[in-house]
Amino acid sequence: MQKLLIAAVCFVVAPMASASEVFMFSDPSGLGAEAEFTLLGGGMTLEIRFRNTSTGLPDGFESADQILTGLSWDFGTPGSNGEAEITGGVVMTGPDSMSINFDVIDVGPNESVSGEWGFGNEGGSGALTNFLSAHGAQATPFGGDNLDGPENLDGPQGGLIGDPILLDLGGLGAIQDEVIATLTLSEAIDDLGFLSDNPVRVEFGSDAFFITTPEPASFGLMVVGSLAVIYRGRWRCS
Repeated sequence: MQKLLIAAVCFVVAPMASASEVFMFSDPSGLGAEAEFTLLGGGMTLEIRFRNTSTGLPDGFESADQILTGLSWDFGTPGSNGEAEITGGVVMTGPDSMSINFDVIDVGPNESVSGEWGFGNEGGSGALTNFLSAHGAQATPFGGDNLDGPENLDGPQGGLIGDPILLDLGGLGAIQDEVIATLTLSEAIDDLGFLSDNPVRVEFGSDAFFITTPEPASFGLMVVGSLAVIYRGRWRCS
């Protein structure tokens, strides 16, 4: 059953900036996530900071269900591939993140975990059209060293857990609590308008729970004369 969150918007202005949008996802149980989208490289690269912010879990959740495994959106009209597609990229742990229970190679902050993640442009398994995923359903692996379990994507292992861990992982491998994905695109994107035009969705476990939100949470647009400037940073609304 999907949970819908419509979040507030904060307005900020800065003289020099790159376009960013932050989405915050939450459920009354305490399940939560955060995703920051930033355009780089003249619009040919999309950076996504993806984090598990859960403080609680729905009744009946098992160890694997708490792992944040996917983020999906639509570059174009929902249900189509739009004008751009993901063609590849890399996935790194965050500056304060590390692996937990990886059974091949443990990693620390700012290290590649591309071998545990994949991408797609045709949806599937509850995902919207374009997606980042730690499990194998219709995902193309980014490629890289096998760090945990089988060499193929075998999610939810390799996904994100919160800090602190809410349920014992029972030996499952996961990353605590952030990854940064740098996605190469098939063609340049002018702006992040596709995020306000369409929903954005996160997945926990293997189809265990989805949260969908239609609006960005922490970065807003303020127009000064004819110039719209969006500040890039990790601001949160309270």
